[in-house]
Amino acid sequence: MWGIRGSIMRSVGAALRPQPAPLAVSMAARTALAAGTVTVVGAVVGDLNAVGMAYFGAACAVAFAARGTYRLRSWALLAQAGGAVVGLTIGALVPDQPASLIAAAAVAGVISGVIGVIGPNAPAFGMMLTIGLAFGEFGGSPLPSIEQSLWYLVGTLIVAVATLSPWVFHRGGDERTLVAAVFDSAAAVCDDIGSSEARAARARLARASADARSVTHHPRAELVAFAVAGLYAEENPLPRSVSDLLRAAADATRRGEPLARATMKVENPTPAMAALFDAFAMSPTRPPAPGRPGRHDLMRSALRAIWSLPALGNGMRLGLCLAMATGTAVALHDSNHAFWLPLTVAVIVRPEYASVFVRTVNRVCGTIAGAAFAAAILAVFGSGLPVACAAALALSVAVLTAPKLYAFSVIGITGSALLASCIGTADPALPALRLVDTVIGAGVAIVFGYLLWPDSRRLPTTARLDAALPAVQAYLEEAVKQPARRVDWQTRRDEAYRQAHLLRAATEAATTELPPVSSIAVFRIPVAVELEELVDAITALAAKAEAGHDVVSERDRIEQRLRLLESLPLHSHD
Repeated sequence: MWGIRGSIMRSVGAALRPQPAPLAVSMAARTALAAGTVTVVGAVVGDLNAVGMAYFGAACAVAFAARGTYRLRSWALLAQAGGAVVGLTIGALVPDQPASLIAAAAVAGVISGVIGVIGPNAPAFGMMLTIGLAFGEFGGSPLPSIEQSLWYLVGTLIVAVATLSPWVFHRGGDERTLVAAVFDSAAAVCDDIGSSEARAARARLARASADARSVTHHPRAELVAFAVAGLYAEENPLPRSVSDLLRAAADATRRGEPLARATMKVENPTPAMAALFDAFAMSPTRPPAPGRPGRHDLMRSALRAIWSLPALGNGMRLGLCLAMATGTAVALHDSNHAFWLPLTVAVIVRPEYASVFVRTVNRVCGTIAGAAFAAAILAVFGSGLPVACAAALALSVAVLTAPKLYAFSVIGITGSALLASCIGTADPALPALRLVDTVIGAGVAIVFGYLLWPDSRRLPTTARLDAALPAVQAYLEEAVKQPARRVDWQTRRDEAYRQAHLLRAATEAATTELPPVSSIAVFRIPVAVELEELVDAITALAAKAEAGHDVVSERDRIEQRLRLLESLPLHSHD
Protein backbone atom coordinates (compact mmCIF):
# COMPACT_ATOMS: atom_id res chain seq x y z
CA MET A 1 0.00 0.00 0.00
CA TRP A 2 2.70 2.46 1.02
CA GLY A 3 4.79 1.43 -1.97
CA ILE A 4 1.97 2.31 -4.38
CA ARG A 5 1.25 5.55 -2.55
CA GLY A 6 4.93 6.45 -2.68
CA SER A 7 5.05 5.73 -6.42
CA ILE A 8 2.02 7.93 -7.00
CA MET A 9 3.50 10.78 -4.99
CA ARG A 10 6.80 10.49 -6.87
CA SER A 11 4.92 10.64 -10.18
CA VAL A 12 2.99 13.71 -9.04
CA GLY A 13 6.18 15.37 -7.85
CA ALA A 14 7.92 14.66 -11.15
CA ALA A 15 4.95 16.04 -13.08
CA LEU A 16 5.07 19.30 -11.11
CA ARG A 17 8.84 19.77 -11.18
CA PRO A 18 9.69 23.15 -12.81
CA GLN A 19 12.17 23.22 -15.67
CA PRO A 20 15.39 25.27 -15.50
CA ALA A 21 14.30 27.31 -18.54
CA PRO A 22 14.33 31.12 -18.20
CA LEU A 23 11.18 33.17 -17.82
CA ALA A 24 9.66 34.49 -21.07
CA VAL A 25 9.98 38.15 -20.12
CA SER A 26 9.83 39.70 -23.59
CA MET A 27 6.93 37.50 -24.63
CA ALA A 28 5.05 38.39 -21.44
CA ALA A 29 5.61 42.08 -22.14
CA ARG A 30 4.16 41.69 -25.64
CA THR A 31 1.22 39.80 -24.17
CA ALA A 32 0.60 42.65 -21.72
CA LEU A 33 0.64 45.01 -24.71
CA ALA A 34 -1.94 42.83 -26.44
CA ALA A 35 -4.14 42.77 -23.34
CA GLY A 36 -3.89 46.54 -23.03
CA THR A 37 -4.87 46.89 -26.66
CA VAL A 38 -7.96 44.78 -26.04
CA THR A 39 -8.90 47.10 -23.17
CA VAL A 40 -8.43 50.19 -25.35
CA VAL A 41 -10.54 48.66 -28.11
CA GLY A 42 -13.23 47.92 -25.55
CA ALA A 43 -13.14 51.48 -24.23
CA VAL A 44 -13.51 52.83 -27.76
CA VAL A 45 -16.33 50.45 -28.63
CA GLY A 46 -18.01 50.89 -25.27
CA ASP A 47 -19.23 47.31 -25.07
CA LEU A 48 -17.78 45.34 -22.17
CA ASN A 49 -19.38 42.13 -23.44
CA ALA A 50 -17.37 42.52 -26.63
CA VAL A 51 -14.24 43.16 -24.57
CA GLY A 52 -14.90 39.98 -22.62
CA MET A 53 -15.18 37.96 -25.81
CA ALA A 54 -11.99 39.51 -27.21
CA TYR A 55 -10.22 38.74 -23.95
CA PHE A 56 -11.43 35.17 -24.19
CA GLY A 57 -9.99 34.95 -27.70
CA ALA A 58 -6.71 36.49 -26.56
CA ALA A 59 -6.42 34.14 -23.58
CA CYS A 60 -6.94 31.08 -25.74
CA ALA A 61 -4.64 32.35 -28.50
CA VAL A 62 -1.77 33.03 -26.10
CA ALA A 63 -1.68 29.35 -25.17
CA PHE A 64 -0.68 28.56 -28.75
CA ALA A 65 1.61 31.54 -29.39
CA ALA A 66 4.12 31.16 -26.58
CA ARG A 67 6.38 28.45 -28.00
CA GLY A 68 7.92 27.23 -31.22
CA THR A 69 9.20 29.09 -34.23
CA TYR A 70 7.31 32.08 -35.57
CA ARG A 71 6.07 30.00 -38.49
CA LEU A 72 4.68 27.29 -36.22
CA ARG A 73 3.09 29.91 -33.95
CA SER A 74 1.34 31.56 -36.89
CA TRP A 75 -0.13 28.24 -38.06
CA ALA A 76 -1.17 27.37 -34.52
CA LEU A 77 -2.96 30.70 -34.14
CA LEU A 78 -4.82 30.14 -37.40
CA ALA A 79 -5.76 26.60 -36.40
CA GLN A 80 -7.09 27.53 -32.97
CA ALA A 81 -9.05 30.47 -34.39
CA GLY A 82 -10.65 28.24 -37.01
CA GLY A 83 -11.58 25.63 -34.42
CA ALA A 84 -13.07 28.24 -32.08
CA VAL A 85 -15.20 29.85 -34.79
CA VAL A 86 -16.54 26.48 -35.94
CA GLY A 87 -17.29 25.47 -32.35
CA LEU A 88 -18.99 28.75 -31.48
CA THR A 89 -21.15 28.57 -34.59
CA ILE A 90 -22.23 24.97 -34.05
CA GLY A 91 -22.80 25.57 -30.34
CA ALA A 92 -25.24 28.37 -31.08
CA LEU A 93 -27.20 26.12 -33.45
CA VAL A 94 -27.56 23.12 -31.13
CA PRO A 95 -31.06 22.90 -29.58
CA ASP A 96 -31.10 23.66 -25.87
CA GLN A 97 -32.09 20.10 -24.97
CA PRO A 98 -29.96 17.79 -22.79
CA ALA A 99 -29.81 15.02 -25.39
CA SER A 100 -28.80 17.44 -28.15
CA LEU A 101 -26.15 19.14 -26.02
CA ILE A 102 -24.62 15.83 -24.96
CA ALA A 103 -24.68 14.36 -28.47
CA ALA A 104 -23.06 17.44 -29.98
CA ALA A 105 -20.32 17.38 -27.34
CA ALA A 106 -19.66 13.68 -27.96
CA VAL A 107 -19.41 14.10 -31.74
CA ALA A 108 -17.16 17.15 -31.41
CA GLY A 109 -14.98 15.26 -28.95
CA VAL A 110 -14.55 12.33 -31.32
CA ILE A 111 -13.66 14.64 -34.21
CA SER A 112 -11.30 16.66 -32.03
CA GLY A 113 -9.49 13.60 -30.75
CA VAL A 114 -9.14 11.95 -34.15
CA ILE A 115 -7.78 14.97 -36.03
CA GLY A 116 -5.30 15.66 -33.24
CA VAL A 117 -2.90 13.10 -34.73
CA ILE A 118 -2.63 14.81 -38.13
CA GLY A 119 0.14 17.23 -37.25
CA PRO A 120 1.57 19.66 -34.69
CA ASN A 121 -1.20 22.25 -35.14
CA ALA A 122 -4.17 19.91 -35.46
CA PRO A 123 -4.64 19.63 -31.67
CA ALA A 124 -5.03 23.42 -31.53
CA PHE A 125 -7.97 23.24 -33.93
CA GLY A 126 -9.44 20.24 -32.13
CA MET A 127 -9.15 21.70 -28.64
CA MET A 128 -10.72 25.02 -29.59
CA LEU A 129 -13.47 23.21 -31.51
CA THR A 130 -14.63 21.58 -28.27
CA ILE A 131 -14.09 24.68 -26.15
CA GLY A 132 -15.92 26.88 -28.65
CA LEU A 133 -18.77 24.38 -28.77
CA ALA A 134 -19.11 24.41 -24.97
CA PHE A 135 -19.00 28.21 -24.96
CA GLY A 136 -21.68 28.40 -27.64
CA GLU A 137 -23.88 25.72 -26.06
CA PHE A 138 -23.93 27.17 -22.57
CA GLY A 139 -24.32 30.85 -23.35
CA GLY A 140 -20.88 32.05 -22.42
CA SER A 141 -21.67 35.47 -23.87
CA PRO A 142 -24.89 37.43 -24.47
CA LEU A 143 -23.60 38.48 -27.90
CA PRO A 144 -25.05 36.87 -31.05
CA SER A 145 -23.03 33.96 -32.43
CA ILE A 146 -21.52 35.88 -35.33
CA GLU A 147 -20.41 38.71 -33.04
CA GLN A 148 -18.88 36.21 -30.64
CA SER A 149 -16.81 34.78 -33.48
CA LEU A 150 -15.79 38.22 -34.76
CA TRP A 151 -14.67 39.44 -31.33
CA TYR A 152 -12.86 36.17 -30.70
CA LEU A 153 -10.96 36.77 -33.95
CA VAL A 154 -10.21 40.34 -32.85
CA GLY A 155 -8.60 39.00 -29.67
CA THR A 156 -6.61 36.44 -31.66
CA LEU A 157 -5.50 39.10 -34.16
CA ILE A 158 -4.26 41.40 -31.41
CA VAL A 159 -2.24 38.56 -29.88
CA ALA A 160 -0.88 37.61 -33.30
CA VAL A 161 0.31 41.16 -34.01
CA ALA A 162 1.91 41.48 -30.59
CA THR A 163 3.65 38.11 -30.55
CA LEU A 164 4.56 37.65 -34.22
CA SER A 165 5.71 41.18 -35.04
CA PRO A 166 9.42 40.43 -34.33
CA TRP A 167 9.25 37.88 -37.15
CA VAL A 168 9.39 40.74 -39.64
CA PHE A 169 12.88 41.65 -38.40
CA HIS A 170 14.17 38.12 -37.76
CA ARG A 171 13.10 36.13 -40.80
CA GLY A 172 14.75 32.73 -40.67
CA GLY A 173 16.28 33.42 -37.26
CA ASP A 174 14.46 30.57 -35.52
CA GLU A 175 15.46 28.10 -38.19
CA ARG A 176 19.12 29.19 -38.11
CA THR A 177 19.18 28.82 -34.33
CA LEU A 178 17.88 25.26 -34.52
CA VAL A 179 20.31 24.28 -37.27
CA ALA A 180 23.21 25.83 -35.34
CA ALA A 181 22.19 23.73 -32.35
CA VAL A 182 22.71 20.61 -34.50
CA PHE A 183 26.30 21.65 -35.27
CA ASP A 184 26.97 22.56 -31.63
CA SER A 185 25.56 19.26 -30.40
CA ALA A 186 27.57 17.36 -33.01
CA ALA A 187 30.73 19.12 -31.79
CA ALA A 188 29.94 18.07 -28.22
CA VAL A 189 29.58 14.44 -29.33
CA CYS A 190 32.96 14.57 -31.05
CA ASP A 191 34.55 16.02 -27.90
CA ASP A 192 33.02 13.34 -25.66
CA ILE A 193 33.56 10.20 -27.76
CA GLY A 194 35.29 7.64 -25.57
CA SER A 195 34.14 9.26 -22.31
CA SER A 196 31.23 8.63 -19.96
CA GLU A 197 29.52 11.78 -21.31
CA ALA A 198 29.28 10.50 -24.88
CA ARG A 199 25.86 8.87 -24.57
CA ALA A 200 24.24 11.99 -23.08
CA ALA A 201 25.84 14.14 -25.78
CA ARG A 202 24.52 11.78 -28.46
CA ALA A 203 21.00 12.07 -26.99
CA ARG A 204 21.24 15.87 -27.16
CA LEU A 205 22.28 15.66 -30.81
CA ALA A 206 19.28 13.43 -31.53
CA ARG A 207 16.92 15.97 -29.95
CA ALA A 208 18.56 18.90 -31.73
CA SER A 209 18.38 17.12 -35.08
CA ALA A 210 14.71 16.24 -34.57
CA ASP A 211 13.88 19.83 -33.57
CA ALA A 212 15.62 21.23 -36.65
CA ARG A 213 13.98 18.77 -39.01
CA SER A 214 10.54 19.63 -37.64
CA VAL A 215 10.79 23.18 -38.99
CA THR A 216 13.31 23.21 -41.83
CA HIS A 217 15.22 21.06 -44.31
CA HIS A 218 18.97 21.73 -44.06
CA PRO A 219 20.77 18.99 -46.04
CA ARG A 220 24.25 19.79 -44.75
CA ALA A 221 23.20 19.72 -41.10
CA GLU A 222 21.43 16.42 -41.68
CA LEU A 223 24.52 14.91 -43.33
CA VAL A 224 26.63 16.11 -40.42
CA ALA A 225 24.24 14.54 -37.91
CA PHE A 226 24.35 11.21 -39.74
CA ALA A 227 28.16 11.31 -40.04
CA VAL A 228 28.64 12.12 -36.35
CA ALA A 229 26.24 9.30 -35.46
CA GLY A 230 28.61 6.99 -37.33
CA LEU A 231 31.64 8.47 -35.54
CA TYR A 232 29.89 7.88 -32.22
CA ALA A 233 29.32 4.23 -33.16
CA GLU A 234 32.98 3.82 -34.19
CA GLU A 235 34.04 5.01 -30.70
CA ASN A 236 37.40 6.37 -31.90
CA PRO A 237 38.64 9.55 -30.13
CA LEU A 238 38.80 12.50 -32.54
CA PRO A 239 41.19 15.42 -32.88
CA ARG A 240 40.07 18.79 -31.53
CA SER A 241 40.04 20.19 -35.05
CA VAL A 242 36.89 18.17 -35.84
CA SER A 243 34.79 19.79 -33.12
CA ASP A 244 36.31 23.18 -33.97
CA LEU A 245 35.08 22.74 -37.55
CA LEU A 246 31.58 21.97 -36.31
CA ARG A 247 31.47 24.91 -33.90
CA ALA A 248 32.64 27.22 -36.67
CA ALA A 249 29.74 25.90 -38.76
CA ALA A 250 27.36 26.68 -35.90
CA ASP A 251 28.65 30.25 -35.60
CA ALA A 252 28.41 30.81 -39.35
CA THR A 253 24.86 29.45 -39.40
CA ARG A 254 23.74 31.81 -36.63
CA ARG A 255 25.19 34.74 -38.59
CA GLY A 256 23.55 33.57 -41.81
CA GLU A 257 26.91 33.06 -43.54
CA PRO A 258 27.93 30.16 -45.82
CA LEU A 259 29.74 27.27 -44.17
CA ALA A 260 33.49 26.92 -44.51
CA ARG A 261 34.82 23.85 -46.31
CA ALA A 262 36.76 21.20 -44.40
CA THR A 263 40.44 21.93 -45.03
CA MET A 264 42.10 19.74 -42.38
CA LYS A 265 43.90 16.56 -43.35
CA VAL A 266 43.44 13.27 -41.53
CA GLU A 267 45.52 10.27 -42.50
CA ASN A 268 43.53 7.10 -43.16
CA PRO A 269 40.13 8.54 -42.20
CA THR A 270 37.51 6.07 -41.06
CA PRO A 271 34.38 5.68 -43.22
CA ALA A 272 32.37 7.87 -40.83
CA MET A 273 35.10 10.54 -40.85
CA ALA A 274 35.04 10.48 -44.65
CA ALA A 275 31.28 10.97 -44.48
CA LEU A 276 31.79 14.03 -42.27
CA PHE A 277 34.27 15.55 -44.72
CA ASP A 278 31.83 14.82 -47.53
CA ALA A 279 29.12 16.73 -45.64
CA PHE A 280 31.29 19.87 -45.85
CA ALA A 281 32.25 19.36 -49.49
CA MET A 282 31.09 21.76 -52.19
CA SER A 283 28.84 19.04 -53.64
CA PRO A 284 28.31 16.19 -51.17
CA THR A 285 28.13 12.76 -52.79
CA ARG A 286 25.97 11.25 -50.05
CA PRO A 287 22.23 11.95 -50.14
CA PRO A 288 20.70 13.87 -47.22
CA ALA A 289 17.40 13.06 -45.61
CA PRO A 290 14.38 13.48 -47.90
CA GLY A 291 12.98 16.97 -48.21
CA ARG A 292 9.61 18.15 -47.02
CA PRO A 293 6.74 16.01 -48.36
CA GLY A 294 4.43 17.43 -50.99
CA ARG A 295 0.77 18.27 -50.57
CA HIS A 296 -0.45 14.89 -51.84
CA ASP A 297 1.96 13.03 -49.55
CA LEU A 298 0.73 15.06 -46.60
CA MET A 299 -2.89 14.28 -47.45
CA ARG A 300 -2.18 10.55 -47.68
CA SER A 301 -0.27 10.65 -44.41
CA ALA A 302 -3.11 12.52 -42.70
CA LEU A 303 -5.72 10.02 -43.90
CA ARG A 304 -3.63 7.10 -42.68
CA ALA A 305 -3.18 8.78 -39.30
CA ILE A 306 -6.90 9.53 -38.90
CA TRP A 307 -7.91 5.91 -39.52
CA SER A 308 -5.26 4.45 -37.22
CA LEU A 309 -6.29 2.70 -34.01
CA PRO A 310 -4.54 5.24 -31.73
CA ALA A 311 -6.39 8.13 -33.41
CA LEU A 312 -9.77 6.41 -33.20
CA GLY A 313 -9.11 5.47 -29.58
CA ASN A 314 -8.15 9.04 -28.75
CA GLY A 315 -11.33 10.30 -30.37
CA MET A 316 -13.53 7.83 -28.53
CA ARG A 317 -11.90 8.71 -25.22
CA LEU A 318 -12.34 12.46 -25.67
CA GLY A 319 -15.89 12.02 -26.97
CA LEU A 320 -16.83 9.92 -23.95
CA CYS A 321 -15.28 12.39 -21.51
CA LEU A 322 -16.97 15.41 -23.08
CA ALA A 323 -20.33 13.63 -23.18
CA MET A 324 -20.00 12.77 -19.49
CA ALA A 325 -18.89 16.31 -18.63
CA THR A 326 -21.72 17.93 -20.60
CA GLY A 327 -24.28 15.57 -19.09
CA THR A 328 -22.97 16.31 -15.62
CA ALA A 329 -23.05 20.05 -16.29
CA VAL A 330 -26.66 19.90 -17.43
CA ALA A 331 -27.70 17.77 -14.47
CA LEU A 332 -25.95 19.77 -11.77
CA HIS A 333 -27.13 23.32 -12.41
CA ASP A 334 -28.45 25.85 -14.92
CA SER A 335 -26.77 25.36 -18.30
CA ASN A 336 -26.05 29.09 -18.50
CA HIS A 337 -23.29 28.52 -15.94
CA ALA A 338 -21.99 25.15 -17.10
CA PHE A 339 -19.33 26.21 -19.61
CA TRP A 340 -16.36 25.71 -17.29
CA LEU A 341 -16.95 22.02 -16.62
CA PRO A 342 -16.63 20.72 -20.23
CA LEU A 343 -13.83 23.24 -20.85
CA THR A 344 -11.82 21.62 -18.07
CA VAL A 345 -12.25 18.22 -19.68
CA ALA A 346 -11.42 19.56 -23.15
CA VAL A 347 -8.05 20.90 -22.05
CA ILE A 348 -7.04 17.94 -19.89
CA VAL A 349 -7.70 15.03 -22.26
CA ARG A 350 -5.11 16.04 -24.87
CA PRO A 351 -2.39 13.34 -24.88
CA GLU A 352 -0.77 14.92 -27.96
CA TYR A 353 0.80 17.65 -25.83
CA ALA A 354 2.28 15.49 -23.07
CA SER A 355 1.87 12.34 -21.05
CA VAL A 356 -1.78 12.05 -20.05
CA PHE A 357 -0.95 11.78 -16.37
CA VAL A 358 1.47 14.73 -16.44
CA ARG A 359 -1.06 16.86 -18.29
CA THR A 360 -3.81 15.83 -15.90
CA VAL A 361 -1.79 16.71 -12.81
CA ASN A 362 -0.73 20.06 -14.23
CA ARG A 363 -4.21 20.88 -15.47
CA VAL A 364 -5.86 19.92 -12.20
CA CYS A 365 -3.45 21.96 -10.08
CA GLY A 366 -3.36 24.85 -12.54
CA THR A 367 -7.09 25.09 -13.11
CA ILE A 368 -7.89 24.88 -9.41
CA ALA A 369 -5.37 27.62 -8.59
CA GLY A 370 -6.48 29.76 -11.54
CA ALA A 371 -10.15 29.35 -10.69
CA ALA A 372 -9.43 30.24 -7.07
CA PHE A 373 -7.66 33.41 -8.20
CA ALA A 374 -10.55 34.31 -10.50
CA ALA A 375 -13.09 33.57 -7.78
CA ALA A 376 -11.32 35.95 -5.42
CA ILE A 377 -11.30 38.73 -8.03
CA LEU A 378 -14.96 38.20 -8.89
CA ALA A 379 -15.96 38.18 -5.24
CA VAL A 380 -14.40 41.63 -4.81
CA PHE A 381 -15.10 43.39 -8.12
CA GLY A 382 -17.85 41.40 -9.86
CA SER A 383 -17.34 42.89 -13.32
CA GLY A 384 -15.99 45.92 -15.18
CA LEU A 385 -12.53 47.32 -15.86
CA PRO A 386 -10.89 45.99 -12.65
CA VAL A 387 -11.78 42.50 -13.81
CA ALA A 388 -10.34 43.32 -17.25
CA CYS A 389 -7.06 44.46 -15.66
CA ALA A 390 -6.89 41.29 -13.57
CA ALA A 391 -7.50 39.21 -16.68
CA ALA A 392 -4.67 41.01 -18.47
CA LEU A 393 -2.33 40.43 -15.53
CA ALA A 394 -3.19 36.74 -15.42
CA LEU A 395 -2.59 36.42 -19.14
CA SER A 396 0.87 37.98 -18.87
CA VAL A 397 1.81 35.73 -15.97
CA ALA A 398 0.72 32.71 -18.00
CA VAL A 399 3.16 33.59 -20.77
CA LEU A 400 5.92 34.62 -18.36
CA THR A 401 5.95 31.26 -16.56
CA ALA A 402 5.10 28.95 -19.48
CA PRO A 403 8.72 27.76 -20.00
CA LYS A 404 9.01 26.82 -16.33
CA LEU A 405 6.01 24.56 -15.81
CA TYR A 406 2.81 23.85 -17.64
CA ALA A 407 0.79 24.24 -14.44
CA PHE A 408 2.06 27.81 -13.97
CA SER A 409 0.83 28.70 -17.44
CA VAL A 410 -2.50 27.02 -16.80
CA ILE A 411 -3.03 29.16 -13.69
CA GLY A 412 -2.79 32.35 -15.74
CA ILE A 413 -4.76 31.10 -18.73
CA THR A 414 -7.52 29.69 -16.53
CA GLY A 415 -7.80 32.85 -14.48
CA SER A 416 -7.76 35.08 -17.54
CA ALA A 417 -10.35 33.06 -19.47
CA LEU A 418 -12.71 32.90 -16.52
CA LEU A 419 -12.35 36.59 -15.71
CA ALA A 420 -12.77 37.56 -19.35
CA SER A 421 -16.23 36.00 -19.44
CA CYS A 422 -17.26 38.26 -16.54
CA ILE A 423 -15.94 41.63 -17.75
CA GLY A 424 -19.24 42.78 -19.21
CA THR A 425 -21.73 40.85 -17.11
CA ALA A 426 -21.19 39.79 -13.52
CA ASP A 427 -21.67 36.05 -13.12
CA PRO A 428 -24.38 35.51 -10.49
CA ALA A 429 -23.10 32.00 -9.85
CA LEU A 430 -21.17 31.68 -6.64
CA PRO A 431 -17.39 31.68 -7.11
CA ALA A 432 -17.34 28.32 -5.35
CA LEU A 433 -19.49 26.94 -8.17
CA ARG A 434 -16.66 27.54 -10.63
CA LEU A 435 -14.26 25.71 -8.35
CA VAL A 436 -16.70 22.82 -8.09
CA ASP A 437 -17.01 22.74 -11.89
CA THR A 438 -13.23 22.56 -12.16
CA VAL A 439 -12.93 19.73 -9.67
CA ILE A 440 -15.80 17.78 -11.24
CA GLY A 441 -14.43 18.29 -14.74
CA ALA A 442 -10.99 17.13 -13.63
CA GLY A 443 -12.59 14.14 -11.95
CA VAL A 444 -14.42 13.19 -15.14
CA ALA A 445 -11.19 13.49 -17.13
CA ILE A 446 -9.20 11.42 -14.66
CA VAL A 447 -11.79 8.69 -14.15
CA PHE A 448 -13.08 8.21 -17.71
CA GLY A 449 -10.06 9.46 -19.64
CA TYR A 450 -7.36 7.80 -17.59
CA LEU A 451 -8.22 5.42 -14.75
CA LEU A 452 -11.01 3.50 -16.52
CA TRP A 453 -9.66 3.81 -20.04
CA PRO A 454 -8.40 0.34 -21.13
CA ASP A 455 -5.17 1.51 -22.76
CA SER A 456 -3.96 3.63 -19.84
CA ARG A 457 -2.26 0.68 -18.10
CA ARG A 458 0.07 0.03 -21.03
CA LEU A 459 2.95 1.92 -22.52
CA PRO A 460 1.91 4.58 -25.05
CA THR A 461 1.92 3.40 -28.65
CA THR A 462 4.96 5.52 -29.45
CA ALA A 463 6.91 3.84 -26.62
CA ARG A 464 6.41 0.31 -27.95
CA LEU A 465 8.99 -1.61 -29.94
CA ASP A 466 6.53 -2.99 -32.49
CA ALA A 467 6.51 0.31 -34.40
CA ALA A 468 10.24 1.05 -34.27
CA LEU A 469 11.79 -2.37 -34.93
CA PRO A 470 10.48 -2.81 -38.52
CA ALA A 471 11.87 0.61 -39.47
CA VAL A 472 15.30 -0.25 -38.05
CA GLN A 473 15.32 -3.65 -39.77
CA ALA A 474 14.43 -2.05 -43.11
CA TYR A 475 17.29 0.43 -42.62
CA LEU A 476 19.75 -2.42 -42.00
CA GLU A 477 18.60 -4.26 -45.13
CA GLU A 478 19.47 -1.23 -47.24
CA ALA A 479 22.66 -0.30 -45.38
CA VAL A 480 24.49 -3.51 -46.31
CA LYS A 481 23.97 -2.83 -50.03
CA GLN A 482 26.19 -0.82 -52.29
CA PRO A 483 24.87 2.74 -52.85
CA ALA A 484 23.80 2.03 -56.43
CA ARG A 485 21.54 -0.83 -55.31
CA ARG A 486 19.80 0.97 -52.45
CA VAL A 487 16.07 1.72 -52.75
CA ASP A 488 14.45 4.58 -50.79
CA TRP A 489 17.70 4.89 -48.84
CA GLN A 490 17.08 8.39 -47.44
CA THR A 491 13.49 7.60 -46.47
CA ARG A 492 14.40 4.39 -44.66
CA ARG A 493 17.31 6.00 -42.85
CA ASP A 494 15.16 8.95 -41.79
CA GLU A 495 12.31 6.71 -40.62
CA ALA A 496 14.66 4.52 -38.56
CA TYR A 497 16.09 7.54 -36.75
CA ARG A 498 12.67 9.11 -36.30
CA GLN A 499 11.17 5.96 -34.79
CA ALA A 500 14.16 5.33 -32.52
CA HIS A 501 14.19 8.89 -31.17
CA LEU A 502 10.41 8.88 -30.76
CA LEU A 503 10.61 5.60 -28.84
CA ARG A 504 13.16 7.00 -26.41
CA ALA A 505 11.34 10.29 -25.87
CA ALA A 506 8.00 8.54 -25.29
CA THR A 507 9.59 6.03 -22.92
CA GLU A 508 11.23 8.75 -20.86
CA ALA A 509 7.95 10.68 -20.71
CA ALA A 510 6.12 7.55 -19.53
CA THR A 511 8.32 7.33 -16.42
CA THR A 512 6.12 10.00 -14.81
CA GLU A 513 2.93 7.98 -15.35
CA LEU A 514 1.17 6.14 -12.55
CA PRO A 515 2.27 2.56 -11.79
CA PRO A 516 2.54 0.10 -13.45
CA VAL A 517 3.33 2.17 -16.56
CA SER A 518 6.10 4.12 -14.83
CA SER A 519 7.90 0.98 -13.66
CA ILE A 520 7.64 -0.56 -17.13
CA ALA A 521 9.02 2.64 -18.68
CA VAL A 522 11.98 2.73 -16.29
CA PHE A 523 12.80 -0.84 -17.28
CA ARG A 524 12.46 0.02 -20.99
CA ILE A 525 14.73 3.08 -21.08
CA PRO A 526 17.89 0.96 -21.59
CA VAL A 527 16.02 -0.84 -24.38
CA ALA A 528 15.24 2.47 -26.08
CA VAL A 529 18.87 3.56 -25.71
CA GLU A 530 20.02 0.25 -27.19
CA LEU A 531 17.77 0.76 -30.22
CA GLU A 532 19.16 4.26 -30.79
CA GLU A 533 22.70 2.93 -30.62
CA LEU A 534 21.80 0.15 -33.04
CA VAL A 535 20.64 2.74 -35.56
CA ASP A 536 23.95 4.57 -35.15
CA ALA A 537 25.78 1.27 -35.63
CA ILE A 538 23.86 0.73 -38.87
CA THR A 539 24.90 4.21 -40.02
CA ALA A 540 28.55 3.33 -39.35
CA LEU A 541 28.07 0.04 -41.19
CA ALA A 542 26.59 1.88 -44.19
CA ALA A 543 29.63 4.17 -44.34
CA LYS A 544 31.88 1.10 -44.38
CA ALA A 545 29.81 -0.48 -47.15
CA GLU A 546 30.12 2.72 -49.19
CA ALA A 547 33.91 2.57 -48.73
CA GLY A 548 33.98 -0.99 -50.07
CA HIS A 549 34.67 -2.72 -46.74
CA ASP A 550 33.35 -6.16 -45.80
CA VAL A 551 30.43 -5.63 -43.41
CA VAL A 552 29.19 -9.20 -42.95
CA SER A 553 30.45 -9.58 -39.39
CA GLU A 554 29.04 -6.19 -38.33
CA ARG A 555 25.70 -7.06 -39.92
CA ASP A 556 25.55 -10.36 -38.05
CA ARG A 557 26.23 -8.65 -34.72
CA ILE A 558 23.54 -6.03 -35.35
CA GLU A 559 21.02 -8.69 -36.39
CA GLN A 560 21.74 -10.63 -33.21
CA ARG A 561 21.10 -7.52 -31.10
CA LEU A 562 17.88 -6.85 -33.01
CA ARG A 563 16.66 -10.41 -32.40
CA LEU A 564 17.25 -9.92 -28.69
CA LEU A 565 15.06 -6.81 -28.75
CA GLU A 566 12.40 -8.65 -30.76
CA SER A 567 12.17 -11.29 -28.03
CA LEU A 568 11.09 -8.72 -25.43
CA PRO A 569 7.35 -8.43 -24.58
CA LEU A 570 5.67 -5.33 -25.96
CA HIS A 571 3.81 -4.05 -22.91
CA SER A 572 5.56 -5.34 -19.78
CA HIS A 573 8.94 -5.95 -18.23
CA ASP A 574 8.43 -9.69 -17.75
